[in-house]
Amino acid sequence: MFLPIRKILLFVSVLVFTPYSLAFDFKQCSEDHCVKTFKDFKKYSKKGHPSAMEALGNFYIVGYGTDKDPSRALRMFKKAAKWNQATAQYKAGLMYISQATDDKPSKGISYLKKAAKNKIYDAAYVLGVVYLEGEIVEKDYDEAREWLTLASENNMSRASYLLAKMYDSQLFGAEHQDKSIAYYNKAAYKIEAARERLTELNLPMPPGSDQDIERIVVTPQDLQHFFIDQLQILRNTPSPKVGTGSRVSGQTCAKMMSCNALVGEDAQRLHTEMQRAIGMLIASKFRIE
Repeated sequence: MFLPIRKILLFVSVLVFTPYSLAFDFKQCSEDHCVKTFKDFKKYSKKGHPSAMEALGNFYIVGYGTDKDPSRALRMFKKAAKWNQATAQYKAGLMYISQATDDKPSKGISYLKKAAKNKIYDAAYVLGVVYLEGEIVEKDYDEAREWLTLASENNMSRASYLLAKMYDSQLFGAEHQDKSIAYYNKAAYKIEAARERLTELNLPMPPGSDQDIERIVVTPQDLQHFFIDQLQILRNTPSPKVGTGSRVSGQTCAKMMSCNALVGEDAQRLHTEMQRAIGMLIASKFRIE
């Protein structure tokens, strides 16, 4: 009835992140400037900056300025995740459930839930798929609906389509089947299968078009300039105090200067989108289609 989880996870990378991934080429690099960038971020990671920790995780995955090392990458994402850095939580969760580590895939669930609650709605979509398919955790349609609804409410067409399929397949009873129509309509702008199903049901297409949807466009920086700007901020940001042996909570990216190359909401959005795009490229390194 539904696609296998690995196929659906592939949609996360291809459909959600593609516009940003095309803005730069983040790949294995052993050139001097890459090695220097890696060493610079490593210095600030040791000082306790979570954004530098997450950057190191990125570098270890693709082999940027260092050798590829998924185990170290996961370790750095987990360290950054302790600071409530949502994009790092998402990457750690993806690594677990995509079996890039020898640990149990189910360990990724808690990281994905934290990321979803921190407004990384791609994580909510992945959680919905995980509970829908039941390959990693026990199948739970109600839990799947909860996470997919969160993703759908935040304009993820793929989540809206899966919700439509769930209702249309009477997973929640025949009396709720009609709820699928609203979700098919919501997904129709992006998902051809949703439009086809509306046609099968002899229902009109939703008014307007995808071009009518209001968007906030963030233009990504060149990757190297992104790193340079991040390092400049790190140089001018006091190292956060890290309690020995304790988990640090409440220090979100928005509260820490080291997360922002600019200021305000636009800077936060840019940082998040760049890290999500990097996350897509990272995920492609270990995901099995």
